[in-house]
This record gives sequence, structure tokens and C-alpha cells, in this order.
Amino acid sequence: MIDSLSDIGAALADSQPGKLAKLYRDLRLDLRYDNEKEAVYATTSLRVNNAGVRGGT
Repeated sequence: MIDSLSDIGAALADSQPGKLAKLYRDLRLDLRYDNEKEAVYATTSLRVNNAGVRGGT
């Protein structure tokens, strides 16, 4: 999965809002800022990539 997101380090170092937004979307990362607590809450959704073989041997 990480390979499919290209160079995460470069995207973070670049810090352009458009590239960061794309990275966050690709990671399914949701950031919420609580102004009262001055805190950021991060959540993500896990993707399951499951491949199986049907049938017996």
C-alpha cells in the first residue's frame, strides 16, 4: 500500500496544501481541530485488500 502512495516523505517535506490534501485523501486521513482545546484529532479508515483462493486442493 505504501508504494502506491508514492514518496510520502517528499509530499510531507514539500508542504504545499494541494499535495498535503491529496496525501491525506490517499491515506484516508481526517483531521479535526478543536479550537477550545487547541488540539488536532486524526482519524483514518483502514482499507482491507484481501485476495483469496476458492476451492479445495
